[in-house]
Amino acid sequence: MDFQANRGNEQIRWPYAVRYDKVNCVTTDVLVIGGGLAGCCAGIAAARRGQRVAVCDKAPIKKSGCGGAGMDHWNTVLENPDSPMSAEENVEKGRDTGMCHRDYIAEKGAWAALLELEKMGLNIRDDLDEFAGAPTRDEKSGLLKAYDYREMVAVKLHGGNFIKPVLYSALKDAGAETYERVMITSLLTENGEQGKPVAGATGFSLETGEFYVFSAKSVIITAGYACSMWIYNLEITGNSYRWDPNEIGEGLAIAWNVGAEVYGMHRAGSTKGNNPFAWPRFGIGNPSNTWFPCSIVDNNGKEVPWEDVNGKPLTDVLSRNMPAEGQPYIGSSKSDNLSGIGQANIIHDLPERIRAGEYELPLWADLAGMPEDERRSIWGVMIGNEGKSRFTLYDLYTRSGFDPDKDMLMAPIEKPENYLKFGAWFHGEPDVVKPWRTENGGQGEIACDWNLMTNVPGLFVAGASGGLEGCSFACSSGFYAGNRAAEFAHKSERRTLNRQQIDTERERVYAPVERCGSAEAYVSWKELWGGSTRVMQQCCGEYRTIPILRQGLKWLDSIKRTEAKQTYARNPHELARVLECETRITVSEIFLNACIARIEAEDAGEDGNGYIFNKLENGKVLTLHKEKMYWLKGDNEATYLENYLKCTAEERG
Repeated sequence: MDFQANRGNEQIRWPYAVRYDKVNCVTTDVLVIGGGLAGCCAGIAAARRGQRVAVCDKAPIKKSGCGGAGMDHWNTVLENPDSPMSAEENVEKGRDTGMCHRDYIAEKGAWAALLELEKMGLNIRDDLDEFAGAPTRDEKSGLLKAYDYREMVAVKLHGGNFIKPVLYSALKDAGAETYERVMITSLLTENGEQGKPVAGATGFSLETGEFYVFSAKSVIITAGYACSMWIYNLEITGNSYRWDPNEIGEGLAIAWNVGAEVYGMHRAGSTKGNNPFAWPRFGIGNPSNTWFPCSIVDNNGKEVPWEDVNGKPLTDVLSRNMPAEGQPYIGSSKSDNLSGIGQANIIHDLPERIRAGEYELPLWADLAGMPEDERRSIWGVMIGNEGKSRFTLYDLYTRSGFDPDKDMLMAPIEKPENYLKFGAWFHGEPDVVKPWRTENGGQGEIACDWNLMTNVPGLFVAGASGGLEGCSFACSSGFYAGNRAAEFAHKSERRTLNRQQIDTERERVYAPVERCGSAEAYVSWKELWGGSTRVMQQCCGEYRTIPILRQGLKWLDSIKRTEAKQTYARNPHELARVLECETRITVSEIFLNACIARIEAEDAGEDGNGYIFNKLENGKVLTLHKEKMYWLKGDNEATYLENYLKCTAEERG
């Protein structure tokens, strides 16, 4: 059936010729799954190494992914000549994330990646001297410092709104093939066996429904985070969503199905972060993140004081952008005594003062009261280039008459305690609706080694799929993974695709189409999505026990055996949505199993002695324990730099 929906008595025809029976076979050397920032950089790097590259994305690559609409700043440029510390010092003195080698790789390449984007045509400097003499400007380089005005550790992207078009042009110039509106549904492996070297992938067109079979010597997953396991109403969440709502964990699910290890999935649905039912992101009065260091006043115009990370009162705006005593740089968690963590903030006892009547709600962001250069920096450079705010906020508010020289934006009205709950990042009513979600960064990722390769030979990961979220880390890890995957492909033979594996996947993909019209197919994709999120709300909420988590697994299994087999798809769009729901169920199962493994490790006294990984093997979920700092032990070199130099030796010639 080629109809999408009914509007009154009018049937809306699907605008493309639907060809479910057509199979397209694509032979490439390196296949990149996901065309966001990391995916584009990976494709560019691999193509420049002489490999044939194919990049697939569910959306038009020129504007796809979390960075599709822009990016306001570039973090952790520790390899620049004026950095206060090296990447080695930063990671060695920092918190143990359980994947520190991965963080180091991204930090090591962040500065070089920024300069590479500048060569591609991205404007990163204050070339027109709009901020000449302002504290934010580094006069030697013309770069605008972000957050920290003493040290060069983060850069405001003067032209960040154009980052994806620039990368897209470079991707095409490098000779990479692009497959847009193609949804990858599975990975193919040698002999069709789990854990064997990767051999390619399958997918289908969201326009025509045609099937795709990719043969590749190496594959890079850059498909982003897993979102929307706990919530399912995009109409309500809208612009409050933190990530690209198309990110539903497809990279995670397909890697899991072929035996890749995952790490940190027990953090599922963390209550830290952003309420999915909040105000438009960055569209309300705020002193933090993209709005840092905006002044905040109460309803009577009384300014809320600031203090540094050590609690010292700050008396002027500039001091908010200066590191505190003992702090190597703002945002650092790397000081020797860990006394200087994070940024300056509004006073720590604001909630008590609000309740005492000293400050009257609502609070307001006082851009007009800021120094002129800071006002232009926050509203013009940061809000003007941030992906969630360029078009939906900066352009819209300006057209609607908002003038930062004289107008203020109201902050959400909340319980007084909430104004400091998430580091004074005003986002709106975090306690009104329980924040069940996977929108947070760091909720788990595909594990990788020093080459950013998973335990499945030839399968690499970059960007948020590997826990490397953020513009600078996504691009840096993308370039790195692209080079490693190109080297792997150059040395590898092409593996024969397994026909049975392909046929089985094709049958699964088109099952909702085959069922369409039958009396047994009456469950829509929205109903299936809503059902699986209800399981996670109930069984993977704030209170978790092994029996509760196991009940969730039983519930999801029941849904897979019943309602999931009663879904239908009337066109490729609905088919994609149904398959996304199946992916959400797979990812939800990974979360639940990881939470069980975490509790079991705690009960056995093993938690804290190492790192817990999970993987799927022959239908069973295995829990793996790795010792502390394993990435500097065994066959690895003893230092971060030695491992990095070893892995990049061929690239450097």
